[in-house]
Order: sequence, then structure tokens, then C-alpha cells
Amino acid sequence: MLTAARIASLAAVALISACTSNSDSSAVLDGAPPRMASSEAEGRIPDYCPNVSLREGTSILRKGEGDALQYVASIVSTSRECRVLNGELRMKVGIAGRVVSGPAVVAGEVGLPLRIAILQGTDVLYSRQGSAAVTLGAGAQQFVYVDQEIVVPEPPGRVLSVYAGFDEGPQR
Repeated sequence: MLTAARIASLAAVALISACTSNSDSSAVLDGAPPRMASSEAEGRIPDYCPNVSLREGTSILRKGEGDALQYVASIVSTSRECRVLNGELRMKVGIAGRVVSGPAVVAGEVGLPLRIAILQGTDVLYSRQGSAAVTLGAGAQQFVYVDQEIVVPEPPGRVLSVYAGFDEGPQR
């Protein structure tokens, strides 16, 4: 029989492995293996679920530089899940990453600004900024952010682009 400590250790290793994978794993989304729709109310799994891309310059967030560096956050994995219900594509997009403290770290909680955007050509169908809370201290911390509110019209083909990344908003 496995002890509770060993089961907890195996679960932690599985979670960390899922979060550091570059594949599209539903573990980032809900910690469970993919599920099949159990009823029509959940919709159907579409033939096409667009991949998540990171735009250049949005996968790393630095706060400070040199001796004033507070932390460096990086995205290490993304994931997505799609369903079609009533002519709408409903998506969950997950982002997993790490935050490494710098020499000027101020212990406490920070919010990492993240954005998910969906485009069809040049038309923005969805754009939403969210935040992942991380408690800073010595060493590295992991974070997971999931946007479960994405609803866009079902695409006529493979025409959607999904982008995820850090977004601090307009530069001042």
C-alpha cells in the first residue's frame, strides 16, 4: 500500500510535470485528464481547437534590473480545451509558469498581468486581461492562470489565432 506522503509526492510530481510541459495538456486547465462530454448541455468536442501561441516579447516579465531586480516571471506552458454549443466555440485557456525572485525581492503577493486574445484575421473576437497571484519570497514559485469565460462564434474553418502572454497595458 502507498502511504499518504508517497501519494502526495507522486501527485506533486505529476502536477509539476504537467505545468512544465510544452504540450497542450488539460492538467493546466483543471488538474484532471480530458473528459468526454457527458451530455448535450456540455456541447460537442470540435474537430478544430486552435493552438495557443505566445507573441514575441510576452512570455517573460521582468520587474527591475541589475541589483534592483525584484523578480522574473516566465510562461512555460499553455493549454486549451474547446467545446461547441449552440453555434459558439467555448474555450478554456490555461497558462502555467514560474517566478524567480531577484536580489531586490520584496516578500509578499504580486499579481502577474496576463492576457488572452483571439483573432480571426485582423478582427479581435476576444481579449481579456486577468491576473495570477503569486507570493514572492526566496527561490522560485509556480503559477497557473485559467480563463474559462471565452465564447466566440464557431469558426467556419481553421481561421482563429489564440494568443496568451504577459500584458502590463499601455506603456506610460
